[in-house]
Amino acid sequence: MKLTLTYFLLSGLLLLTVCISSLAQTTTQPTLPLCGITELTPQQAQALTKEANQALEKKRASGAVFNTITYIPIRPHIVRRSDGTGGFSMASLNQVMALTNSYYLQNGYGIQFYFAGDTPDNINDDYLYNNGIIYGDGNATNALNQYYVPFISSGAGGYAYYPSNDLISTRSVIAVGGFETEDDLGNRLIPHELGHNFNLIHTFGQNPGNGTLGSGVTTELVTRGVGANCTTDGDLVCDTPADPYNISGANLLYVNGCPQYDPSSTARDANGDAYSPSITNIMSYYFPCIHNFTAGQYDRMQAGLALRQTHTAYTLKAPPTVVTAPSNLTGSIGVNSVVLTWQDNASNEMGYFIERSTAATTGFVPIGGVGPNGTTFTDTKVSFQSQIIYYYRIRPSNTTTGSLSPTLSLSVTPPVVTGLTTTSITANSAQLNWNSLGTNVAYDLQWRAVGSASWYTYTYLYSTNFSLYGLDTKTAYEWRVKVSAGTTYSQPASFTTTCPTPTNLSSYTYQSIAYLYWNSYNGQTYTMQWRPQGNTDWTSVAGIVSGYYSLTGLTPATVYEWQVQGTCTTSPQYTTAFSSPQSFTTLSCQLPNTIYTPDVFSTSARLYWYDTYQESTKTYDIRYRAVGTSDWTTISILSGSSYLINGLTYNTSYEWQIRSNCSPTQSSTFSSSYSFTTTCRVPSYLSSYVTATNAQLYWSSYYALEAGSTYDLQYRPSGATNWITISSLTTTAYSLTGLTTNVTYEWRVRTRCSDTAQSDYSAIFTFTPVCTVPSSLYINQLSSSSAQLVWYGTFDSGTRFDVRYRPVGSPTWATLTSITITSASSGSCVIAGLTNATQYECQVRSVCSDTESSAFTASQNFTTQCREPSMWITVQFTSASVYWSATGPDVVYEVRYRKVGVSDWTILSNLSSTSVSLTGLPTNTQFEVQSRTSCTNGVYSSFTSSIYFSTFSCTPPYGLYVSNRTATAVRLNWSLYYANSDTQYEIRYRIAGTGSWALVGNLTTTNGYGYTDLTNLTSDAQYEWQIRTLCSATESSAFSSSSLFTLCPQMYTLYNGNWNDASIWSCGRIPAAGDILQIKHTVYMPSGLIGTALRIGFDAGKTLNYGTNAQLKLDQ
Repeated sequence: MKLTLTYFLLSGLLLLTVCISSLAQTTTQPTLPLCGITELTPQQAQALTKEANQALEKKRASGAVFNTITYIPIRPHIVRRSDGTGGFSMASLNQVMALTNSYYLQNGYGIQFYFAGDTPDNINDDYLYNNGIIYGDGNATNALNQYYVPFISSGAGGYAYYPSNDLISTRSVIAVGGFETEDDLGNRLIPHELGHNFNLIHTFGQNPGNGTLGSGVTTELVTRGVGANCTTDGDLVCDTPADPYNISGANLLYVNGCPQYDPSSTARDANGDAYSPSITNIMSYYFPCIHNFTAGQYDRMQAGLALRQTHTAYTLKAPPTVVTAPSNLTGSIGVNSVVLTWQDNASNEMGYFIERSTAATTGFVPIGGVGPNGTTFTDTKVSFQSQIIYYYRIRPSNTTTGSLSPTLSLSVTPPVVTGLTTTSITANSAQLNWNSLGTNVAYDLQWRAVGSASWYTYTYLYSTNFSLYGLDTKTAYEWRVKVSAGTTYSQPASFTTTCPTPTNLSSYTYQSIAYLYWNSYNGQTYTMQWRPQGNTDWTSVAGIVSGYYSLTGLTPATVYEWQVQGTCTTSPQYTTAFSSPQSFTTLSCQLPNTIYTPDVFSTSARLYWYDTYQESTKTYDIRYRAVGTSDWTTISILSGSSYLINGLTYNTSYEWQIRSNCSPTQSSTFSSSYSFTTTCRVPSYLSSYVTATNAQLYWSSYYALEAGSTYDLQYRPSGATNWITISSLTTTAYSLTGLTTNVTYEWRVRTRCSDTAQSDYSAIFTFTPVCTVPSSLYINQLSSSSAQLVWYGTFDSGTRFDVRYRPVGSPTWATLTSITITSASSGSCVIAGLTNATQYECQVRSVCSDTESSAFTASQNFTTQCREPSMWITVQFTSASVYWSATGPDVVYEVRYRKVGVSDWTILSNLSSTSVSLTGLPTNTQFEVQSRTSCTNGVYSSFTSSIYFSTFSCTPPYGLYVSNRTATAVRLNWSLYYANSDTQYEIRYRIAGTGSWALVGNLTTTNGYGYTDLTNLTSDAQYEWQIRTLCSATESSAFSSSSLFTLCPQMYTLYNGNWNDASIWSCGRIPAAGDILQIKHTVYMPSGLIGTALRIGFDAGKTLNYGTNAQLKLDQ
């Protein structure tokens, strides 16, 4: 027998890697040892894409239905040892294919895979098993063929083939014997390889690099506007961002073990734009925690499917197996899960797919699989965030629409929260912890002091721990938790805060003052004792309410010791031991530690000093004299940090000294001398900015100028004897006009401090007015017969421009003259009457006068063409806004759209703007839209590739919450960002458990957010409310699930804080004039704030403290 080994041309290759997780870590992308087979060239990829799109158009023209599911058979081939051991298990095979199927549905339709046959093709061969290769002619001719091997000899994780009219193109190979997991296989690797089977390319493009797959780097540009190349480079799908995989400077940031693209990455495309790739895309080479395809990739796979359906070397029509349907499907709710069981009635099933939906007959998605004869499955991904009815059904994995089990409906009610523990208990805080009921589950938390009649409540918490702060010391508390959508709280857990001895004692000393600090706690007062070191008796200060105290009247240069004890004001009262004694030493009378003289003028100087050890009673003496003289002039008892000396002699050197006065009997010595010389300072930093006949001159002074100073400016043509002087300038800039072009001038400037005190002139600087050549000439817009040119530079107001242009290679220029200036820094013009599909070159020059012109710029080339616009879409319930980029100065646009699967287009023509709104669309419907440019002379661009979008289903709003609660009123809030501007809403509410609803209608949103106020409510009742969306005159959503709220009949503080901090108040808002308040903590009214209330009460020992000019107005 002749043995033929076949090695394969790969279309895609993924490597098995181990992700190292960290909380937040930046790393470069892993360098993967890829195989040595070259990818498709860009030209091959584009040709294959064109072929697939043509097949799709023919399929549409045939009347094929696209809003349904296409079932595709896969023949599984499992490589095992010769004795039949090893190999991929059927349980794992069903699980990973079920997960794979979940990614191939979009809006309820797409592709679903089923197994062909009633048993897999088991290949029992030690040689193949041990060497990671496959061979032979065992491919099914009526299905895709997927091989499961222990490993691939190259080290790859898998590979597959692009569509071609060849049986081998139906193959994909998956490595299943290494580090891979079912989760990775089903969520990433197999969906990735099947994506290649249906013509998806890696997101980083198909460029070959060094000849091994995955070593190339993308040439796709980031932009999706003018100049975008996403239809010819990268993966040829425009809604997948350009992917910088393998490009130097492209790094990943790992957060909780999940990769994110590092925004500080330095990788840039050819335009210098930063990348922002989709890390989660299934066709990328990243290893994310979540996975997805884009709408454009779904469309491309539909085209790939249409192409495969035209091939003759194979079909995709393997019949589903006739399997007796499972029966007796039942379910029970477990811990964070639903457990399903059923009766297996068949012997020819290849396994079972478990499908789930939240609707009774539609929307089923595979969530897992089991092997043959399986009769149970645990769904661990149910949500307990609200009461939900799940619908389950079981499908044999080698069938399509037949052999389904009966559908099971199961209402999942939020269970009681368990596992309550309290950790990190301190004097004023504690962390509350409880067991999770799954992701995105919201919880309500209540807590109170033991014995208190009312609970403090926090709602809609999305973590399983919460820290309480501002608690009282030595106090027993209890707390409980429930699911926000549930009704039953857990049994309370309790804890008691501590009463600690004060810690972290520290001090900061001056000459006669010591500032003492220690940790302080709510509900604790303090006694501080102090004494000079060596004394036996302590001086005590009791009743201190904070962790700070200021000792005054101390003796300089003396050692003291001090200690603190705390008293918790609970019943019974509890007093701690004193802390260990601490010591400090007061300072001797200190000189200022910074002395300087930056502001020196012609007849005055300001002297500065800075004293770290400033006290309110401390003063200073300064003395000064001309250098070389014997007598000092002394100024005494200064209390500030600077002093201005006047009446000094110009151009004279002085010295000065300073000393500190700490008391009438204690002074420091005078400092050493600091010197300065009175002067009129020379200007510095001269610069100029020129045009053809003007020059803007600038200068500055590093030092402050004395009052009344002006400047003298001189300029002249270089070589001239006499200066032209401009005097008494009060600013540091001056504009010279009427200059001669191409003549060099020199200039200088000096400071005039007074009539008798002037600085020297600065060094001489030069400038030359010129007729400047325009810069940055570029083509802004282009059509088949015109081009808009834009350029920049610095120009006089009367400057005009000449533009010349010609077909490339022509000896003759056409010229546009006397083009007026657009602004002082730019110009533009439109060249019309050009020939389509012709390459031109253009140049521009400045015309500054009848005799002065600049040189022409270098040529800028362009080719006339009627260009396709770049298009993007935003979608609402019953409308979509289509946007596109402007392509030319003299064009209009045409947009056409239709429902997917319908042959006729709705056409919108002669559009002069770059956007249009498609209105009156049905909800939950898929459309495709194209646009093109209409240029002059009947020239059109091609239509753009279709962009597919689906209008949203008519759903209730989300993000429901309440605010502005009072004793009888509340504000209801909601969000719905994809609503139309005319979308309306209805709210109904009632006392929870009663029969009739009150209805509020004609509600709207602004920028996706809406609210309404309810008044005249019953203060001690619990209410429930629901909301629905009125998407059109004939369609509305169901009402949302009920949300509960209670009013706020009494407003009290939750913890210490500022009056104007809404979070410290039980009603979640700042008090208003009609509120009755109870102060249970220490509250501060910030300076200048005016608070209001009706009445106010205080718990024992609690205070309201006022800042400067703060007020509280009662009963207003």
